[in-house]
Amino acid sequence: MNVSPDKLIELRKDRGWSQEKLAAVSGVSERTIQRAEKDGSCSMETKLAFSNAFEISPSELSFKPDLKTTTHNIEYKTDWAGILGLFIMGLVIVAVVLMTGIDGPWEIVSMAIVWGLTIIISMMTNGALATYRLLDNTSWLVKYPNYVPNLNRYISQAKVVIENAYIIGVCASLVTALTIAIHTNIAQDDLSTAFVLSAKPLIYSILFCELWFRPYKQKMEKMLQTQNEET
Repeated sequence: MNVSPDKLIELRKDRGWSQEKLAAVSGVSERTIQRAEKDGSCSMETKLAFSNAFEISPSELSFKPDLKTTTHNIEYKTDWAGILGLFIMGLVIVAVVLMTGIDGPWEIVSMAIVWGLTIIISMMTNGALATYRLLDNTSWLVKYPNYVPNLNRYISQAKVVIENAYIIGVCASLVTALTIAIHTNIAQDDLSTAFVLSAKPLIYSILFCELWFRPYKQKMEKMLQTQNEET
């Protein structure tokens, strides 16, 4: 047996992937996937293809951790720097809104567009359950475990979320600028107001990424480094 069937199924379902989707991502046939999920038999090439698809090491496919024993060894540590960082993040968001806010409803819409679409795209790509876990684990900024299996997966997902948030922010700002220029007289009457309104989606994507998700990603990278040093 070269891979753990339970582990393989768990990784696939965590991402909301069907066997057909895994076959498309990994380049492995559905029949091979079905056989691997049934009895764990597969070639080394197939194992490497699975590990690349799930963005984990091949060794992580060879076993499924015993949750009963692992749980007892997990300890949670409080990160006071993370608590202070979240407090400062809240102050910065409030300051940005108060200093640059000129249209209350548009502030809410801008935030909803960037944050909402970013989360929706993550759900479409990774599945609702995996996205929920990724967001729920942002609490690690404040209180984090000393061991997390498959941490590489969360780091990869966070990286994609940051990239998508910036893309959405830029696109939303460009669409807003074009809409203002074509359908309103705001740019002719007050260029500074038009600029601020257009920039708002990009501003909220920066706040989302740099004050929340990038620190979260860096936190996980530090956790992974500590785990690797201890093993």
